[in-house]
Amino acid sequence: MKITTIVSVLLPTASSAFLTSPFATNQVSQPTKLHAEPLESGSTVVVCVGPTCKRTGGKRTVPIFEELAAEIGVNVETISCVSECAECGLGPNVEVRKVGDDGPFYPIKNGIKTEEDVKSVLGIN
Repeated sequence: MKITTIVSVLLPTASSAFLTSPFATNQVSQPTKLHAEPLESGSTVVVCVGPTCKRTGGKRTVPIFEELAAEIGVNVETISCVSECAECGLGPNVEVRKVGDDGPFYPIKNGIKTEEDVKSVLGIN
């Protein structure tokens, strides 16, 4: 009798724990937009204009980078491939070379297609 009572008391409690989640909600979460610190004057962004990045919009972002980067003293360069094809499918890609950073490996930002994306890379509003 004692065992049956314990099981009947614990079983409903344990099973209900698996039926509901404390994280369940009816709201759809929105992705968090991360903003970089503003790049210092003298920093460089290298925009990939290789075949894949060019096709997905890399070449269209170059004039946007040139216009906005000039306002904060950041240099803009282009290259045929910033990641030697390791991240081509994630492009258009932009390598960020902050003042004082030593290479040869610099952070690469992926999917930079719009003016908003460019501003995010440059750390400006």
